[in-house]
Parts: sequence; structure tokens; C-alpha cells
Amino acid sequence: MRRVAYALLLIVGIALIVMPLSVPRFKSDAPYSVLNTGPDGTSRFGALLYHSGKVVPVLFPYSSFSEGNATLVMIEPDVSLGAGELEVLRSFIEKGGTLLLATDSDVGNSILRELSLKQRVSREKALTITFLNGLPVTREVSGSLARGVPFVALREPSVILGAQNPILFTSNATMFRGSYGRFPLADEVPHGKGRIIIISDPGIFTNALFDENEPFLRNLIAGLPKTFYIDEAHHRDLNPYSSGTVVIQRAVNRKLVFYYVLFVALVVFFVESGLALRFLAWSLGLVFSILEKLFGSEEESLEDILRRLEARGYDGDKLKRLIEEIETGSKLGGAHGR
Repeated sequence: MRRVAYALLLIVGIALIVMPLSVPRFKSDAPYSVLNTGPDGTSRFGALLYHSGKVVPVLFPYSSFSEGNATLVMIEPDVSLGAGELEVLRSFIEKGGTLLLATDSDVGNSILRELSLKQRVSREKALTITFLNGLPVTREVSGSLARGVPFVALREPSVILGAQNPILFTSNATMFRGSYGRFPLADEVPHGKGRIIIISDPGIFTNALFDENEPFLRNLIAGLPKTFYIDEAHHRDLNPYSSGTVVIQRAVNRKLVFYYVLFVALVVFFVESGLALRFLAWSLGLVFSILEKLFGSEEESLEDILRRLEARGYDGDKLKRLIEEIETGSKLGGAHGR
């Protein structure tokens, strides 16, 4: 019976090490969704978040956020937040959370308005003549976001009106509302104990521009709390259109298999040699010894009993003679036997 158990332990363990791994997979064609692997999706940005920290998809309206020191990522929401959700969002930010809001829509502006911010994203687009490989670009990046970033590729940049602490601008060769110069594309706004990062061109996060913008996105993520709530609940066309599994073939890790076989061999030796039984007996003895010391009582000596009886009025000499007769058997001898 033991041999069968050892064989099963060996077979099942090695099978778990080398068997293929099935991972659930979902897809969506909603623009800016991390489930969308197309050019207008943000699945590659989602993968970057996954490799940078803990990712928690948000698929339903907000009720609470379990972690306060976290980042809520909203990329071009097109479904308005309810009153209860806005209260949850406001509380999340004021207690130290970070909201990363990439938007150029009315829904984004309504969120800013409900949070009592003066910043707004313009309805009009900025016109730039700075292009690289057919893409509008900017090199006007501030602070640590600029590290290793030659440029940021844009899609259809809007402008942040009333920016407080701009961290990204259009190029100097930009026209907006009849004015010529550079205009803010991203703004960082403190709010309570937290902050809000507004980006007015959500196209920066799309798969189509990911290769060009990956250095900038990595720098952006580096400055964020590493628990990422990704808002998918406020994408109108989220509904996943397909689901399935991805099968990952795992290469055999020979070192891991060797260590597992060695572990099973040690278990067999430990049991068959009797060491396991001895160890169990020693452990139980140690436990009982500790329990006896903690809860056991000392035995009372005969002298202590006699003194206690004398204190209650009994004759000590008679008690001693009675005990001696019992010990010698004089009272139980003769016809009664012992």
C-alpha cells in the first residue's frame, strides 16, 4: 500500500510540474479597452500594468475600493458615473488614491466637474505641424517623465484648459483657438491626500501607438501606486465578444524535477526507517511533558496529610499506628488473607 502511495506522489507531482497550463482569455472590440487587442485597444498598456504591479479589472459600477493606496485607470470612459460612484471615487482620491483619467469627451469633463476641479478638456483639437513617420509628436515632456523619451506620439490631441501643473505639452509648432505655441496635454492635480492625472489624448495609450510611447508610459507607471484598478465598467461597448482558453506549454525544468524526486526519496527513507514514528513519539512526549508542567499538580506527602488531619482534631499517634498496621498487613492477615 505504501509503495502505491509513493508512486502516486511521484507521478502526480511530476505531472503538475510539466503539464500544460490553461489560462482564461477574453476579448472585446470596445475602443480603449484592455480586452481589445486591436489597434484602438489598450491591451498592450494593460500588459505593461500587469508586469508592473497588481491589476484589478473593474467590470461593474463602483461600490468600494479595497485598497486606498492604489491607481484607478480610466481611459476614455463613455458611460457617465452615478451619484454613488462619484462619492466612492471622491473618497478614494481624498484618502490617498490616484486617478489616471485619459479623456477628450464630455463624460471625462463631467467627472472633473463633479470632483470640483477647474480643469476641462477642450472640445476643439490642437493642430500641430510637428510630425514623425506620419504621426503628430511632441518632445515637450517634463521632469522624470522625460527620462529616455525621445518623443511622445499623439493621435488627436485636445488641450487641457485651466491646467495647474502641466507635465506634457504639444510641440511649440501648434495652433489652438487662433493662438500659436505649446499647450498642455497632461496635468497633475493634488486632491485631498491623493491626486488626479489628466491626459487629454487617450490615443497615447492605444496599441497603435504603443511602440512609440512605451518609454513614456513606463515612466508614467513608475510614479504611480502599484495596485491598478482598470475601469472597464464605463466603456459602453465593453461586452466581450469571445472567450476561451490559452494553452501554455511549459518547458521541463529538470532541476525542479530532480529536487522533487529527491524530496520523495527523503520522505520514503524517513517513513520506512522508522524515523517518522520516532519523531512523532518524541513530539507527543514533549507536548505531554509541557502540558504536565503547565497543568499538573505536585503529589502531597504523607506527612503533609497527617499534619492536616491533626489540625482538624484527629490523634496523630493513632493515625500513624493505623497506617503502620495497614502497611504491615496486621489488620488484614489471618482468616481474611491479604
